[in-house]
Amino acid sequence: MIRKFKNSDAKECREIMLNCIDKNLTSLTKDNKDFMIKCSQPENLIKKSREVSFFVYEEKGKIIGTGAFDEGEIRTMFIHPELQKKGRGRKILNFLIELAKSKGYKKVFLKSSPEAEEFYKKQRFKRTGEKNDFNFKTIEMEKEI
Repeated sequence: MIRKFKNSDAKECREIMLNCIDKNLTSLTKDNKDFMIKCSQPENLIKKSREVSFFVYEEKGKIIGTGAFDEGEIRTMFIHPELQKKGRGRKILNFLIELAKSKGYKKVFLKSSPEAEEFYKKQRFKRTGEKNDFNFKTIEMEKEI
């Protein structure tokens, strides 16, 4: 089930993000990881939830992933590393795309890590550029919806 983020979800979401940072984001330097760890502090996630449409993916009462949407941008996509490659990332991504459509968007965009680029390509996102955000490489991608 995908549902709106609640403040009480912050610690569980942080754990998922830390697992992904540790196990998946191999291109990050120590400084990059430290920055992302700081961003995933529970108080920062709660603040973010007030600024964007922030959701959690829950199975059997346990949060296994996150995703957010803000003004055409898909953000904060994380699925617990042990549960990846089983369709869950696609489900939350499709949920966010449907949300964008319901708000009248014709296109969505995102900034992907190099490690997640292939996942988004399989979902028919097109690479539009490359950028150094917060001193680490991101792949800019978009999709017509």
